[in-house]
Amino acid sequence: MISIDYSLLIQIANFLILMIALNVLLYRPIREMIRQRKEKFAGFESDIQSLSSRASESAGRIEAKVVEARRDGFLKKDELKGLGQVEEKKILALAAEKAEAEVEKIRLQITGEIDVARQALKADLDAFSRELAQKVLGRSLS
Repeated sequence: MISIDYSLLIQIANFLILMIALNVLLYRPIREMIRQRKEKFAGFESDIQSLSSRASESAGRIEAKVVEARRDGFLKKDELKGLGQVEEKKILALAAEKAEAEVEKIRLQITGEIDVARQALKADLDAFSRELAQKVLGRSLS
């Protein structure tokens, strides 16, 4: 049977000393490491959140700059297109003027050649008509 004597007090004291020794040597260091690990992870989470918010802000700024650059590009393209159309009109007008001048020059040249040919034909008209009449009549008109 169990008897209560001084050995029970020694066993209780032994148990308490063992608990204190385990607490000092084993449990406290483990609890301290777990606490440090939780603090480290909490720090990592706050860093992740701050970096994530900075990344989203940066992405927003980049997207705004891209939109602005596209808008500026379209404006520049439209401006250059307008300048190109103005230049095209100038070139076409100049080409039309040159073509018209060339046509007028050729027209005057042809008119001059027609007048020269008429004068030559008029000079030869009497000879041609006399020769034609001779051939039609079959005799000489002299």
